[in-house]
Amino acid sequence: MKHSTRRFDIQKLFFAASAMALAMATAFAQPAPATPAVADVCVYGGTASGVMAAVAAKREGKSVIIVEPARALGGMIGGGIQVNQDTRHPGDIGGLTRLMMEKDIEIGGEPHENQPKFREALAELVKKHGITVLYHHRLGTIAKTGTKIEKLFLDYAPVEPDGCPAAKTQKTGAFQVEAAVFIDASYEGDLMALAGVPYAVGREGRSEFNESLAGQRNLKKFDLSPYVIPGDPKSGLLPMIDPEPFVEGGASRHIMAYNFRPRWVPAGQGAKVGAPSHYDPANYELVLRALRSHPEYVGWPSANYARGTLISGGIPGRQSDYPDGTWEVRSKIWREWIDHVKIMHQLTGSTQELKKGEYPDSVNDFPDQLYVRLGRRMRGEYVITQHDLMLQTDVEDSIGLGYGWVGWTDIYPTRIIATADGKVATEGESNATITPGPYRISYRAMVPKAQSCTNLIVPVCASSTHIAMSSIRMEGTWMLMGESAGIAAAQSLSEKVTVQKIDQGKYSARLRQVGQILEWDGTGYGGGASAWWNKHPEDYQRHPVATLLKGPRGESEFVKRVEADQRGNPGKAVD
Repeated sequence: MKHSTRRFDIQKLFFAASAMALAMATAFAQPAPATPAVADVCVYGGTASGVMAAVAAKREGKSVIIVEPARALGGMIGGGIQVNQDTRHPGDIGGLTRLMMEKDIEIGGEPHENQPKFREALAELVKKHGITVLYHHRLGTIAKTGTKIEKLFLDYAPVEPDGCPAAKTQKTGAFQVEAAVFIDASYEGDLMALAGVPYAVGREGRSEFNESLAGQRNLKKFDLSPYVIPGDPKSGLLPMIDPEPFVEGGASRHIMAYNFRPRWVPAGQGAKVGAPSHYDPANYELVLRALRSHPEYVGWPSANYARGTLISGGIPGRQSDYPDGTWEVRSKIWREWIDHVKIMHQLTGSTQELKKGEYPDSVNDFPDQLYVRLGRRMRGEYVITQHDLMLQTDVEDSIGLGYGWVGWTDIYPTRIIATADGKVATEGESNATITPGPYRISYRAMVPKAQSCTNLIVPVCASSTHIAMSSIRMEGTWMLMGESAGIAAAQSLSEKVTVQKIDQGKYSARLRQVGQILEWDGTGYGGGASAWWNKHPEDYQRHPVATLLKGPRGESEFVKRVEADQRGNPGKAVD
């Protein structure tokens, strides 16, 4: 089918559908019409990355549709995070992401605040470019011929009033979308997985990619017994204690913690948190023990996850069942997370309330987006590893720069275990500055191997190790990756080639033309005595740090505005 025909078809269908999609976003309208949609590019997942991808593809002259399982665009941008959070040196971020950083300054506010305005900004950007969004539909099955995805069959499954995904669909096969190129910008990577693209979950062992920071590590002990009967191993482990043996540097099925990002205000100034739908004291015996003897072990209330505590905004280890789970499993986990917030509030006696107006579409302004820090990770043409973050590789096909607060490996605790001496410990938490400057992200990390799929680009669940994704996962990085994905999708159509075969010279030139920054000039970064390269120079033998650093830089007015915004709201700089 010719591209011009695709544009004509989607225009005919979606003059009416655009209005319908808006109604669905606000009123849980009926399923989409049975007539299939036909577009050049289909973006599955209306995360901030997905929005950037859609806008970029449309800007290149292609017809685009976004499919979003929830009721709003943006994912965590508008679901608890602002664009300028975790951005130490914004001068190395360009394109549409820089536009949104300027918007962040305009919106203002402290971290986690003014979330509706971010959703409005993204919706307005999509509207400005005439992009149709289909809300409340999620992937059911696909049609695939050889290595090419032909069509998505979508199920109608409106989220629950508090944002929790529906366990069951209301209508199976409610809508179909046909496209020439697909972009999976979801946090979960469902389209990637359903297309048969290889992927990883969990954490790689230290030896798999020779990553010194990988695998199980960093036990933090707490003086509590992990057993049902304190001190008696024969009585069995308490709930919340993971039985997987601890092996230093070994692989693990467990990934970093998830949580919500509530906005707390003093009692009497907001909305009540409410009672949980289910509470079994036996499941919270570990928390109760901590509150009785060591209340400082309990990190509550928290607007994030109090990473140095035994337990905070998430149920340790439970997140690891989410990425590969069915929607029934994910819905159950999401509901348990909602209940966890309410149970922790009750057990700690917190009187804080939820700020009114932060999540006006949800029940009692409860956050309606679970912070899925990472899901599946594709195994594509190139795997980003710790070595990329350390600037020890030579990436020639850069699509933009990752920063992650100058190369954080920002990993929240993964689980709670029983130690050999009968205590409890969290495992896996890490926060290390490992890169002297922003690192190049390879285009090949966003595309599958050609033998598995030739018309799919994956900017969020990109090809990387768990260590690398702990830095890549910053929303601003995913956003710039989304824009580059949209441009690549459009170019593959224009050149009539697979996504693996686009002309890299033309692609890089176009990325630069729209403002993407593809390499670091060596100025403006560095680190203090705690920087990883000062303690472990053996990890930097290929490119010693002294050869990478070129001195200070004169910052632009844009950078000064972002830094002034962060100084006024310190939590944006480190969160």
